[in-house]
Amino acid sequence: MLSQEACTKYNDFVQKYQRHIYPMLAARMQRMLAGCDVSRALDLGIGPGDLSIFFAQKNCSQIDGLDINPCMLDLAREKIASFDLTERVKLVQGDVHSLPYPDASFDLIFSYSCFHHWEDPVLGLQECGRVLKEGGVLYLVDTYPDVKELLPQFAQQLDEYSFLEIVKKAVDESIGPSDIEQLLTRASLDGYELQPVDFSEEELVAGIDYINYDHQLVLESPRPTLWELIYRK
Repeated sequence: MLSQEACTKYNDFVQKYQRHIYPMLAARMQRMLAGCDVSRALDLGIGPGDLSIFFAQKNCSQIDGLDINPCMLDLAREKIASFDLTERVKLVQGDVHSLPYPDASFDLIFSYSCFHHWEDPVLGLQECGRVLKEGGVLYLVDTYPDVKELLPQFAQQLDEYSFLEIVKKAVDESIGPSDIEQLLTRASLDGYELQPVDFSEEELVAGIDYINYDHQLVLESPRPTLWELIYRK
């Protein structure tokens, strides 16, 4: 589990280099869920809280933000309060491998850059399937392992070595599509979509106001660096 110092450093990295990703993902989720009634959602591995905040600003659903690390929850709590979303985003300390909810609790489960942390992905996926309502959606986003080829570019652009270590760790732990498909089969989840994240023009526009041009990472990659899993129960 990350120390308080490491959690703070991760939040600093998010604010400097990834702030624009969250409104883009929130816009993508909102488009994906058009026509769906999402009254209660679960953010797995909420971290500092950014994705839940941007998603909450686009709809009126109640969101449970779950994280195993109390230091991350402290960061999220402060940030959520600053957006006056405390009544809508409830923070819960818990483990994806044993979710503290009864069956069929959520219309939507979403997570960004957390899947690679799961010690037992099959059990975690089974737990997601258990607490997801019939007709509900599971939406996971994480990094392709071959992003490792881009690490020299990251090294040139990141202004602290500790930030490079954050990226390197995420890439080293990432899981490729063929392995993910095997995990889904073992978890008895089928009827899913597993594909690259290809942001639309509208979604890209959603992130423009949050790009810090002094710190924005510019990666020359011929392919998307993120994958997304969409599972409809």
